[in-house]
Amino acid sequence: MKEIQNQLANKGLTENYLSSINSPWNIPWQEFEVILGIKNSYSQRNLNFQTIAQAEVFLKNCGFDLANQLHIKQFEQFFGESIFFIRHVLFTEQEREKFVVPSQIIHITNPCELLINASSFDPRKRYLRLWCCSILKVMYAISNLQFSGRLHIIDDAREQIFKRIKNILQPSHHSSHSEPIICQFKNAVIHLNKVEWKEAKTRTSIVLKLLHKPDSIVDDVFDYLGVRFVVQNSNEIPLLLKLLIEADIIIPHQVVSIRTRNSLLNIRHPKKIFSFLKDLNSCGTLTDLEFENMCKNMSWSAQTNDDNNKRSNTFSSQHYRSLQFTVRHLVRTPNPAYLVLESMTNQLRRYTGILRQEPWMESVIPQYFAHYFPIEIQMMDQESYEMAKFGPASHEQYKANQLKAVRERVLSNLLTFSSEKLTTQDI
Repeated sequence: MKEIQNQLANKGLTENYLSSINSPWNIPWQEFEVILGIKNSYSQRNLNFQTIAQAEVFLKNCGFDLANQLHIKQFEQFFGESIFFIRHVLFTEQEREKFVVPSQIIHITNPCELLINASSFDPRKRYLRLWCCSILKVMYAISNLQFSGRLHIIDDAREQIFKRIKNILQPSHHSSHSEPIICQFKNAVIHLNKVEWKEAKTRTSIVLKLLHKPDSIVDDVFDYLGVRFVVQNSNEIPLLLKLLIEADIIIPHQVVSIRTRNSLLNIRHPKKIFSFLKDLNSCGTLTDLEFENMCKNMSWSAQTNDDNNKRSNTFSSQHYRSLQFTVRHLVRTPNPAYLVLESMTNQLRRYTGILRQEPWMESVIPQYFAHYFPIEIQMMDQESYEMAKFGPASHEQYKANQLKAVRERVLSNLLTFSSEKLTTQDI
């Protein structure tokens, strides 16, 4: 096999030539590997578009019809945003000066040229090919984000879900802080050191997440919205969790269990201890006060387990300790078409003078759309919170590890070009 490959190389037969061999067994191996889960789509090293017509058909099947000006404008928007993202998010200042955008990309007139340049095997156009491949990877992530239905309802989701949570929060009468630090539902009261809200995930942050998790699509991003509760001691977290369940902030059958991360609570041992203490209390060996004190002092420290390790985020520090999970809430958003129809109906009532309800409207056009929207809920004790803010488990360190992985995945060989190599390239 190696001898055959060497003979082909000596004859100057490239992979591009081999792909043009007219045989039913000319297998697109890269595509096979992506579909079968052997590799992810971002690991593809090259494309195979030889003509404008071939590229046009592919783009049309991907949803971009170049005969439609709106589609062209969308493509150009993603194209420009991708270049900006690479230069100002992924590149350092020194890299921006060294790895200039090739003039062929700056002066591109047809979106198909991007695919054709990404398919080139000309050694003098390798730098151009790597740039085009990097741009296409980022464009794919941005297009997933742009066409996500969740972003269009995030304002309604934030207002409705946060309102439900804030209904059980109130300011402490013993604190000068303006933020709510008491969580209360019926007779249960939990004192909180802090409540932090994630009101929206930035566009750049979402694109980075999609690129650093190549198996993810935008619908797999669950932390557009979030809330973090910080208590003083970890043994208060079970009581807070119980309160949120009773208040229907956490609805167990709407928790996305595969997203749960738990490095704080171990319920197996406390469950056994509680059952034993309950038996002692029921037979009179323990008084009610002794029972309450022993329950309060139970250890809930989590033990590292394989399941938790499998679910842990690759870029999260091993020092990051929290209980976090994702729960979906049903959100209802107004239907714009219904609002227009309602306005027209009201105008008709004024002209006719007939005041009556129109029950047929709801049957023709629904008044609201209903969607399940996820929110990430985190719980931490004060020690874990300070570690997450200022220690090795800080969010800044997490983002640095994430950016490093995205640079490797998107830029890869582009960053290996030395100044000497660049002089050999047609840019």
